[in-house]
Amino acid sequence: MPEQGNSERNGDYLTRRKMIGTGAAGVGVMLAGCSGGGDGSDGSNGSDGSDGSDGSNGSDGSDGSDGEVTDNPMEALHGWTGGDGAEAAAEIVTMFEERYPDYEHQIEPVGGDANVNLNATVARRLANRNPPDAFAGWPGLNMAQYGGTLDSLTEIYEENGWEDVMVPKALEACQMNDEYRAVPLGSHRLNNLFYNVSVLEEAGVNPDDITDWDSFTTARQAIADETDYIPVTTTTIAPWTVLQYWAQIMLGTEGQEPYEAWLAGDGNKDALVRALEKTQDFVQTHTNEDRATLSFPEANDKLINGEAGFFTMGNWAAGMYRNAEDFEFEEDWGWLPFPGTEGMYVFHLDSFMFPQDGNAPVKARAFAELIGDPELQVRFNNLKGSIPLRTDIDDGELDDFLTMNVEHLNNNDQFPRTLAHGLACTPEELDACKDAMANNFSDPYDAEATADALLAVFE
Repeated sequence: MPEQGNSERNGDYLTRRKMIGTGAAGVGVMLAGCSGGGDGSDGSNGSDGSDGSDGSNGSDGSDGSDGEVTDNPMEALHGWTGGDGAEAAAEIVTMFEERYPDYEHQIEPVGGDANVNLNATVARRLANRNPPDAFAGWPGLNMAQYGGTLDSLTEIYEENGWEDVMVPKALEACQMNDEYRAVPLGSHRLNNLFYNVSVLEEAGVNPDDITDWDSFTTARQAIADETDYIPVTTTTIAPWTVLQYWAQIMLGTEGQEPYEAWLAGDGNKDALVRALEKTQDFVQTHTNEDRATLSFPEANDKLINGEAGFFTMGNWAAGMYRNAEDFEFEEDWGWLPFPGTEGMYVFHLDSFMFPQDGNAPVKARAFAELIGDPELQVRFNNLKGSIPLRTDIDDGELDDFLTMNVEHLNNNDQFPRTLAHGLACTPEELDACKDAMANNFSDPYDAEATADALLAVFE
C-alpha cells in the first residue's frame, strides 16, 4: 500500500485562537457539574460510575505503576452499538482475548447517538477521578477538552515505530502538547452519497450524471416522479445530523475555501445562507416523513431495504451494507462523492485515548498496542466501513469500497476536517454550532438567523 498522503492544511490541530485551555485546571472547569449517579445503562456498574464501591476495579487497589500486572480488569469504553459498529467492536474483544487470554477486561459499549452518552460518561468519570483505562473518542481539537487528564503515549509510539507506518494526518490529530495522546484506529470519510442501484435504475437515473447540486436535484425529482420510492432517506433526530448535512452542502456548493474561512473566523454570511437554504430544501423535499424520529441506522435501513434511492452519511454507513445479507457493493449499492465534492476527502478518524491513573495500566498498554496493530486495524475497519491508518497494510486485505477510499486518501487534493465530529472545532464550538441549528433551523427554518449564529461561533 502506498503511503497515505498528508493534507495541504496539516497545521497543528491545537493552535487555534479560540482553543479552550488544555491544562488540568481547564479540564476541571469543563468537567465541573458532570458528576452524578449511574444506573449501569451508561456503561457503569455503580452509582458513582465506578465498578466497585471504593472507586477501584480490583481487590488490591494497586495501580500497577511499577509495571506489575494487577488483578484489575482493563476497562475500555466505546460507543459502537447496533448497526453503528457492534460487529467491528466485537473484533476488538476477540483479538484482545486471543492475544492476552490471561488479561481480564471490560471492553463495553455506551450507547447513544453520536457518542453523546459515551462522552457524558467519560466526562463524569474523569471529574470523579475514576477514569476508565481507555475510551474511544475523536482526536484533533476535540481532545482539548481532556487537557491534562490524558496519559502520554509517545513511548508506545516510539517502541512500535508507529511514526513510520501511520498516516501523517492521523499522527497530527493524535498529538497534544507535543505528546501523543491517542492511538488512531480508523479513518472515516464524510462526503459520501450512497445509492440503491435498483431504485436508480427504475427511475432512469444514471449516477455518473450526478456531479453537482443541480444534477442531484434533478435525480431526486426523477425518483419522485418515476417511482414510489423515497428519493433520499434522512435523519434529523439530533442537531448534529442537520449540521453534518449543511457542512457537506457548504463544501459541495461553495467550496472548501469559504468553509475554512468560516472556521478561521472570517466567514461569508451570503455563502452560509445559500448553503443553509439548500440544506432546508434537502431536508424537506423528497425525504422520509419519519426523519425526525429515526436514528441514522434506521434511516440507512431504508436504503438497504430498497425503500429509498440515496443516503448521505459518514462511511460508517457502509459497514452496515457489508454486514447486510445479499447487499453487495456495485451490484446492490453504490457510492458517489457528495455532489460538488469530487477531489475532497472530508477527514474524520476514530481513536482510543488513555487517561492517567487508570486501574490496570499494564493491560491498558497492551490494549493500546493492539489498537495500533495491523491485523486489528484490518479486521475492525473492514466491518466498520472505515479504513486502517497504517500505511504498511496490503490493500488486498480490504474490501473494494475501502480500497477505493484508501486510493482517494492517497491521491485527493483537499482534506477538509469534519465539523460535526469534532476534528475541525473544539467541543465548545461544536456545541455552539449544534445550538445554532437547534434554535434557528428546525421548522421554521431561518437561514439568516442560523448564519448569524454560526458566524458568531468563530468570531
